[in-house]
Amino acid sequence: MPYNKLGQRRWLALYEYRQMYPEDSIFYPQPDYRISPDTCKWCGGPLPNKRRKSFCSEVCAQRFQQNTVWGRGQSPLAYRILCRDNFTCQRCGKDVAITNEHGVRIPTAKNGEVHHKDHVSDGGTDHQNNLETLCGVCHKAEHKNRVVIPCTAYPA
Repeated sequence: MPYNKLGQRRWLALYEYRQMYPEDSIFYPQPDYRISPDTCKWCGGPLPNKRRKSFCSEVCAQRFQQNTVWGRGQSPLAYRILCRDNFTCQRCGKDVAITNEHGVRIPTAKNGEVHHKDHVSDGGTDHQNNLETLCGVCHKAEHKNRVVIPCTAYPA
């Protein structure tokens, strides 16, 4: 498992994932939540001409990228799992994608988390089959309900 300079566990980089699991494809497309393909991905307004395919202006393109690429606060591997699960909690079905000031759903998760079904401390891996999207409430409940077997090597 990978660790950072402080000794804390970190997510695998995509190139590390490909090295560990060469038979797997972890490339899930980013969902497109537009009402129709001729509307802006950020503001939902009409596209001004046929040359523009996704955004009505550079401002909308920058705002979208700030939220979905640079400002998302997710590792690329975790983001791919969120995309695979369509930004939906796999337990309760809650939508974890954000909605911007224009009322448009944006593919980034502020209250969604990627959970290891088999915990890393119990030998679980970062393989995509061991990962799922959960909302914050379900993720807390999952860890709260986890039975921890106390270590018997050091009696209390």
